[in-house]
Amino acid sequence: MREINILFSSILYFTRLSLPFKVEYRIENQQLALTWFPLIGAVVGGLGALVFWLVNLYLPHSVAVITSLAASVLITGGFHEDGFADVCDAFGGGYNKDQRLKIMKDSRVGAYALIGVVLLFAMKIALLIEIQTLWVPVILITSHVLSRWSTLIISWGWSYARPTGDSKSRDTSHPISWFRFIWATILGFSPLLLFESWWALVTIPVVIIFSMLAGTWFHKRIGGYTGDCLGAVQQVNEVLVMVSLLIVLGH
Repeated sequence: MREINILFSSILYFTRLSLPFKVEYRIENQQLALTWFPLIGAVVGGLGALVFWLVNLYLPHSVAVITSLAASVLITGGFHEDGFADVCDAFGGGYNKDQRLKIMKDSRVGAYALIGVVLLFAMKIALLIEIQTLWVPVILITSHVLSRWSTLIISWGWSYARPTGDSKSRDTSHPISWFRFIWATILGFSPLLLFESWWALVTIPVVIIFSMLAGTWFHKRIGGYTGDCLGAVQQVNEVLVMVSLLIVLGH
């Protein structure tokens, strides 16, 4: 029952979805929510894929892609996109650790954030438009799942930059056990079984290498990571998974 509570808590924490029953809030359970982060990706990606399929029945492929991305943002409340935007502002306009951490806490949107988010969504739209309609739902699910798993690498390999925590990852900044990490890894890699070619596995080293490089980069500039950093890693890896799978399907 405790594990079910952790799962439901992670749904409420990482999405805007509501449940038809009350979930007891426990801070120690929220610390373990990253165990189910890949499954949350399956939920978000699956709902986005469903929206794409329904819209594509009546409207062009490009319209279905944009509507699907909009649905994903609504489901999460732009949770990770906001982190990506804050990182763009912080590392684009900050000149030292304190400035960068301060900018990430600022709710205002700067030029770096605006430019970054526009380019981010432009890249997603361009990639998904180039993918065959049949494969778009599969790639949506895979990219959401695998990119969320990649954030575990950051939380395992580096320490939290704010000693007092922040609103986005205060309760998830503690490493999970090996057993939970392995289970999350099984969940994170499982969508790759949907592809016929073993070349789809190339996405695994891609997200691992980028995550490790990002973790090292964050550590050098702010002494660790924040919740915004995790959101940025998730968003970039989501795009990298799409790029990798587009190349795989093209060959």
